[in-house]
Amino acid sequence: MLRFSVDSEYKRLRAVLLSRPHPAIGGADHPADVLHLKKLDHSLLKNEINHLAALYRKLKIKVFFIDHRLIQGTDPRYIYNLIFTRDHFLITQHGAIMARMFSEVRASEVSYACRALRAAGIHIRKIIQAKGTFEGADALWVNSRLVIVGIGKRSNLEGFRQIKAELKQDGVTCVDVPCARNSLHLLGSLQLVDADMALIREGSLSRETASLLRKNGIKTVVIPETPEISQKQAMNFVTVFPRAIIMPGSCPRTKKIYERAGIRVLYQAPVSQMLNAGGATGCVTGILARD
Repeated sequence: MLRFSVDSEYKRLRAVLLSRPHPAIGGADHPADVLHLKKLDHSLLKNEINHLAALYRKLKIKVFFIDHRLIQGTDPRYIYNLIFTRDHFLITQHGAIMARMFSEVRASEVSYACRALRAAGIHIRKIIQAKGTFEGADALWVNSRLVIVGIGKRSNLEGFRQIKAELKQDGVTCVDVPCARNSLHLLGSLQLVDADMALIREGSLSRETASLLRKNGIKTVVIPETPEISQKQAMNFVTVFPRAIIMPGSCPRTKKIYERAGIRVLYQAPVSQMLNAGGATGCVTGILARD
């Protein structure tokens, strides 16, 4: 029986949440107004999401969906970024902590993620409230007793305080760290791929965060800042099991860097429309269960 529990970023991946894009997703006349970089092609984006889902299924990973056909809402803005399910929650050892999005354009998304999680049988233990903001890609499990939360453009200290209080009930320590200026989320600058190995984006990690990783027995591999990183989001990958990933396609230089570091690239996924929306493989994958 599938148990919806997460206490690492690298153990065997068992279940994920994706979101099928709404047909109107490419209709924004001014993409920046909905946090996109360029206009989207719905058909191509749907194919990218479906392709990623097929890769997960091939790896025996259960795929759940937020389905736009089941969503009824009066505010059309929610459709534009609903594909970025990684932002909607943090799964813990005892249920989900739900986000409170920074942008009004995304404010409605969490309610639809809640519906999908409840339908899958996942307990919603906390929703960030009041003046707190938190997006799931800012929270990373360093180990089963330590979570770090990036404070920056999307998550604030009040959101962190609420997460810290919730995780304290599980005996889990929660530490705030600064997000890099060149990343919207902590996930954009730091990826933990094994119990003792992390990849960091060149020039993006604070000394305090690097020291915290070292104190927890984690060695770091610096990934050079190249167009594949800054434009093609080569670090926006998903770890399927220790040192094995699904990464964005068309990043041959970074793929070689990963392989030299001892990381297996299981698949390279097409992400052209995800990139136009401002994300890639890791952003569109909500992590629901790991071993």
